[in-house]
Amino acid sequence: MVIEKKRVIISFKARASLKSYFEYLKNEVSNETAHYVKNGILEKCSQLKDFSGYSRDRFLQDEPVLYRSVTKWDYTIIYSVTEKEVVVLNIIHTHRHPDKRKEI
Repeated sequence: MVIEKKRVIISFKARASLKSYFEYLKNEVSNETAHYVKNGILEKCSQLKDFSGYSRDRFLQDEPVLYRSVTKWDYTIIYSVTEKEVVVLNIIHTHRHPDKRKEI
């Protein structure tokens, strides 16, 4: 029996969040750092297809959907899992107020 790997889908909102962090880092820190952070976050997202069982997001436990999260440096990747895919819903900076997580 062959286990099918899930595919990872990154939502428009998550892409927009990542782009804004990239632009901030590029302008405020360096182009090299911006690319390093972006590539690291995207790599972490792609790893979700093989292991998507990270913890349930504690700030979204009251929501009707089971949201999961994983952290890479100062960024939290919020996602949901179905039988065939992992959907990255948003990427937020961990220093933002927990209520901002609900803006999925």
